[in-house]
Amino acid sequence: MNKYIEASKQGTQAVEWGNSSYVVSKVGVTALTKIQQRLLNDRDIKVNAVHPGYVNTDMSSHKGPLSIDEGAAAPLFLALDAPDSVRGEYVWYNKKIVSWTGEKSNF
Repeated sequence: MNKYIEASKQGTQAVEWGNSSYVVSKVGVTALTKIQQRLLNDRDIKVNAVHPGYVNTDMSSHKGPLSIDEGAAAPLFLALDAPDSVRGEYVWYNKKIVSWTGEKSNF
């Protein structure tokens, strides 16, 4: 993340990282999630990141196709229903785990 910040200061972030600081921030959150999970594994604490999807809210200027209830499905799944094996993962709005390689798995 420090390399991205430095590239931003130099104005080279788009060439080096692409045009979306939002996407880069999601990579950082996912990496932090995996680090925190490793640190907390022995305390039986689960740490996951979740993408609720493009939800119809003020934040999306009401352009998102998902309702607020649909956007809440994956966070609620992680909080209440996810198997114990779901640890240190990035979970998409449809409850699928997205790996670093882009492969998705179902529950």
